[in-house]
Amino acid sequence: MRILLVWPRNPRAVLSDALSCCEPLPLEYLAGALRGHHDVTIHDLRLDPPLAEYAATAEPPDLVGVAVPYTTNVTVAREVTREVKRLWPQVPVVIGGHHPTVSTEWLDGFAADYVVAGEGAEPLRRLIAAVEAGRPVEPVIGLAPYQARAALRRVTKPAPATLNELPAPDRTLLARHRGSYFHSIYRPVALARFSAGCPYRCHFCSLWRMTDRRYLVKEAERVVGELQQIDQANVYVVDDEAFIQPERMGELADAIEAAGLRKRYHMYVRTDTALRRPDVITRWAEVGLDSVLIGAESTADDELTGYQKGTTARQTRQALRLFRELGVKVRANFIVRPSWGEEDFDRLARTVDELAVDMPSFSVLTPLPGTDLYDEVRQELISDDPELFDCYHTLFPTRLAPARFYQRLADVLLGASARAGGSGGDPAVFYFSTDDAFGRMVQTVRNGHLGFPDPADPVTAAV
Repeated sequence: MRILLVWPRNPRAVLSDALSCCEPLPLEYLAGALRGHHDVTIHDLRLDPPLAEYAATAEPPDLVGVAVPYTTNVTVAREVTREVKRLWPQVPVVIGGHHPTVSTEWLDGFAADYVVAGEGAEPLRRLIAAVEAGRPVEPVIGLAPYQARAALRRVTKPAPATLNELPAPDRTLLARHRGSYFHSIYRPVALARFSAGCPYRCHFCSLWRMTDRRYLVKEAERVVGELQQIDQANVYVVDDEAFIQPERMGELADAIEAAGLRKRYHMYVRTDTALRRPDVITRWAEVGLDSVLIGAESTADDELTGYQKGTTARQTRQALRLFRELGVKVRANFIVRPSWGEEDFDRLARTVDELAVDMPSFSVLTPLPGTDLYDEVRQELISDDPELFDCYHTLFPTRLAPARFYQRLADVLLGASARAGGSGGDPAVFYFSTDDAFGRMVQTVRNGHLGFPDPADPVTAAV
């Protein structure tokens, strides 16, 4: 069968494609599962032409899969399914991705026939087999007809060997875009996945719920094999938390060195994890760990306790010292609370300066679907627009006047970017641009109380 997998583009996103544009690794994993059995095409609408142009010259597909990667992509993904049905009315359409895995909200109105939740390789293979045989598709774990999406279930307690059983991603299908994918200073960049899940239960995070706090890992041999297929020098490791099992990570570092791999890695790590085994972090610095993302979230312990983070402000400072001594750059993320007043924004600005964070980033406290926080406050939210669940808009009433809240948030971004950059000319904030994309982002944040401007409207787009 001819399978077309589509990754959507959101032109209204605050964090635009000009600030981060990573390869659609989930679709490459699906393509890997179908390799050798079906003719698969991946169409990345951030870089490829509109589907109508593709349809004008390509053979019609037998099945189309449309990704709904994040809650903020729901609206554009819905538009893509409608375009697919307009172009190929008789072709079945399946949707899947992070959002359908954690929530069935906002899934009405899709021009879809099926929905996949969780790891999609096996459900997609099952669906294709049914379509080929002309059999009806009944709801099973990970797959349901679109009209029966309320009955969609996913694996809630994945087996430890789950990641080792997944096929390797097929990176050949997007070779044409390899030089265009980037993330912050990593240009170009490739994505890799060493593990999945997290044993902690942060109040604002859905990732631990997706695996019922189980931590799933790939064998070192599998990881090395996948890294050897990556030509890029920069690798963004997209694990929920890469260093939960320090002994394994030490062995993986040894295996990477033994294989002669020399790359620059960007990874997420908790501060307490790093401090528990600084020797493992040191070992990774030796084999290419270039920067880490730490969820500092706050330097106020009462706020950290409320987030159920399980770390302290003191650990954040200690971890920063450790990384600095090893020459590992730090992207520290801080949460901005809608309840903040002027003094809280002042404190955040001072904190970034005092800690000398290499590349800070900031996110407004957001009750993302699939989190404990969302379940608790769903009825209190001031908007039901999925595009506002982007961590740059508040979904709660603000203590400051809304216009002032967004002005202060924009000021924090500008203040951080105005600092002296890191070593080697690195930027002073994580998301930066070589053109005016960062400035446009700051302006959009400043106008957050106005909602999203219409990119097609020159009047509102210039607000």
